[in-house]
Amino acid sequence: MMSFRKILSIFFPAQCPFCKDIISGDEVVCQSCEKKINRKLIKTTLTTREGQKFECVAPFSYVEPIRGAIHDYKFKGAKNFAVPFGKYVADVLAESFDITKVDLITSVPLHRARKRERGFNQAEIFAKEVSRLMSIRYAETLKKVKRNKTQHELSQQERVENVKNVYAIIDSEAVKGKTIVICDDILTTGNTMAECANVILKSGARTVIGATIANVENRPKTIDKK
Repeated sequence: MMSFRKILSIFFPAQCPFCKDIISGDEVVCQSCEKKINRKLIKTTLTTREGQKFECVAPFSYVEPIRGAIHDYKFKGAKNFAVPFGKYVADVLAESFDITKVDLITSVPLHRARKRERGFNQAEIFAKEVSRLMSIRYAETLKKVKRNKTQHELSQQERVENVKNVYAIIDSEAVKGKTIVICDDILTTGNTMAECANVILKSGARTVIGATIANVENRPKTIDKK
């Protein structure tokens, strides 16, 4: 029996999000672009402000053509990139961890004003695709309670301070004792991911795992300041 996506692709052929060529219903990018995007497994150990270590994985380095694709995804409304991004993130998660032990998929939240401006949260959309592919429930666990400065505009030390006390748990009972995957688009210094993990772990989660689309390799080390 044909899946709904395959039936839909007959009437509305899917396009490769990178080159716009027509692709089959089973593909998320064309074979030519598959070779160019250089999917791999990048694993990074991060540390929260409370000194707890956790792993973060990504399928791509933050270089072209991934850099441009993420830019289009975030700022030009190219939401179709959530499908391949979700697929590749799901792949590296399955390669790196025992997914049967994961209870919940969540994402780094945007401040409500920023989400209203952009119209969507890019981390949330691809995280829901990861959730669908892995058959693991998605839920919002965090809220952004303060609109801070954009991280890439700041120095390393300023980035550490910029994310402190910016996120809050929505419902501590929903995360207590659970293993949770936190999704975000890019890992730069790791401060945002580490701060979100810190809040979730302090709320009683058993384990957190970070997952991003791309990793800025050779970045400065995260400064862990309590």
